Amino acid sequence: MNNLITGIAHLGLKVSDIDKSSAFYQTLGFSVTEKFAKKGENGEVHVAFLTSPKLTLELYQLPDSIDNNLSQSRNGIEHFALEVNDIDKMLNKIKALGYEINEGPVYEKREYCEVSFFLISGPDGERIEFDMTRYF
Repeated sequence: MNNLITGIAHLGLKVSDIDKSSAFYQTLGFSVTEKFAKKGENGEVHVAFLTSPKLTLELYQLPDSIDNNLSQSRNGIEHFALEVNDIDKMLNKIKALGYEINEGPVYEKREYCEVSFFLISGPDGERIEFDMTRYF
């Protein structure tokens, strides 16, 4: 069973405005690879797939007829982390884009690695961590 799972295929994010969220993630370096709408039980579901070299995001916007209250407290994924190769350059890019840094930057030296990270919020309040970890 261990060899059947090879990684994460994509990360799905329910969004309130597909165009706004798509534009936001493009500023972080993602590219739109597919965008479509499909008929659902309660109306059209809008979907966009965005990719970076090592991650695919699936953004989806449910029909207005479905309760889209994204601010509800819920269990599950609290944040996701994007791996970067230069934390300082990424921090400067985020600041230049005018996005607020919610946490960090944090620089930690641990027993087997050094970790640097900071977090921002996306258009729907999703927490996005930028992480650079170096093992030794």
